Amino acid sequence: MREIKCDLCGSNHNVVVFWSKLKDEASGSDEYLITNNVLIPPEKILKCVTCGLVFVPSGENSQNIIKQYKEMVDEGYVAEEQGRRKTACMVLKKLQRYQKKDKLMLDVGCSTGFFLDEAKKKGWQVQGVELSLWAAKIARDKFDIEVINSTLKQAKLPANSYDVIVLHDTIEHVLNPKEMLMEIRRLLKPDGVVYINTPDIQSLASRVLKAKWWGINRHHLFYFSRKTLNRLLEAAGFKSIHWGLYARSFTFKYWLERAKPYNRAIYNILKFICHISKVEKKFLTINFRDQIEVFAVKRRALEYLSELEESSVNATEKEMKTIVVLPAFNASRTLKATFDDIPKGLVDEIILVDDASRDNTVEIARGLGITVFEHKTNKGYGANQKTCYEKALEHGADIVVMVHPDYQYDPCVVGDMIAPIKSGQADVVFGSRMLKGGALIGGMPLWKHNVNILLSALANVVLRTYLSEYHSGFRAYSAQFLKNIKFKNNSDDFVFDFEIITQAVANYAKIEEIPIRTRYFDEASSIKLFPSIIYGLGILKTLLKYILHRNSWIRFKQFE
Repeated sequence: MREIKCDLCGSNHNVVVFWSKLKDEASGSDEYLITNNVLIPPEKILKCVTCGLVFVPSGENSQNIIKQYKEMVDEGYVAEEQGRRKTACMVLKKLQRYQKKDKLMLDVGCSTGFFLDEAKKKGWQVQGVELSLWAAKIARDKFDIEVINSTLKQAKLPANSYDVIVLHDTIEHVLNPKEMLMEIRRLLKPDGVVYINTPDIQSLASRVLKAKWWGINRHHLFYFSRKTLNRLLEAAGFKSIHWGLYARSFTFKYWLERAKPYNRAIYNILKFICHISKVEKKFLTINFRDQIEVFAVKRRALEYLSELEESSVNATEKEMKTIVVLPAFNASRTLKATFDDIPKGLVDEIILVDDASRDNTVEIARGLGITVFEHKTNKGYGANQKTCYEKALEHGADIVVMVHPDYQYDPCVVGDMIAPIKSGQADVVFGSRMLKGGALIGGMPLWKHNVNILLSALANVVLRTYLSEYHSGFRAYSAQFLKNIKFKNNSDDFVFDFEIITQAVANYAKIEEIPIRTRYFDEASSIKLFPSIIYGLGILKTLLKYILHRNSWIRFKQFE
């Protein structure tokens, strides 16, 4: 008897969980149709005793399976185009939580390209891989999508190239899903995301209907549960970041046809009702809770670190326009000292936004040749930053550095701040007062130092990061990062600084810290005790919102 090894763990200790009694009927047509509603199960389904993976022994029939996929022509699939597009839009909306538009997406098993066409309309760059010659031709000719006719491995795509890779109803069909996921890991950028949906063999529908469940299909070679799919992802070098249930949108007519094999009498009654009520062509979105979806990123295990660090750095540094922004309020006594220490050879422009100062900050700034924008009324520290970033982006910045004009932070290290962004190692760089003891040496009050440590420790636990501090006012951002996040949704007050870090974490931005000197002296601005308490409460509120958002209990646009 042929030894059958599990694709996930390699064990050959399997048990038969299903043996079809319809072998003769199933052996008729070899034609593969996505929309086939004739329930023909595979001859035999096995379960690995070691890891629990459920699969079909398909090795001897692999070439025939690939041949069926290549020859597939399914006009019924095209007939439900609008419903499939509605479903695609639901998935794309979720994807935008983890990757922004204008990124490069690869759809493995893209079929006729409906999903990629919707992604393209929303601003994504798209590419597909599809075995069916018929489906790939529609995607190319009708939607002008680049589609490669081959398996993913045969496509020989370049490494570290894609921001998102989609496996939409695909992984259950492939001959070696672990090998495919390892290839996907090679193709993804270090901060890339893979999206997978597949029928759930452990769902209530599967357990109740057994062989009559739609997911038991002779062209499904693997039957995943959340547990086994997670194990597969981990084995291929991924970490899941979100699990969900997959909903589908089709016409009433389509849903009726899918229900036909289960009960012919009920089907006839429902068909008659739909016909007289004229709802056959209307769309119905249903979540049967029998199909899982997962978003995953590359796992940062020790064995992968060198690969991640190597691929995250650009081969050459391109010219990038750097703009320093100064959020100012009554900064007349310290503005010139701050300006003099900014390394002019590294900075293309300096912008000051004055928040209705009561001194001559604006006059001094203009005298120094600084580009000045004024708030007619005092709007707050966060609102000032919003204007700073809006104006810097309008002026074509590639990198934006925020420096407080109160001379508390040493702007001489601007070069160190922008270097990780220029090299591609970081999207965000924070100047940390806590590294190398810079805060206490610079005169930070002990109570403020200790509160800083406590709040930072709490933030690290909740955000699952390890930053030395979250409250420094000396920062550098890539323009792309600022364009991707919704910083305008943040507070107009001091908690803005913490909210933008939380947005960076929620959007998987690459964050670096460098040690900085800080100076505490009479003329420097400093947040007082009562505003500090309000600021602390604002941090707690932000962390609570992030927890709710991360677990999808309540979604906040601020973090999307």
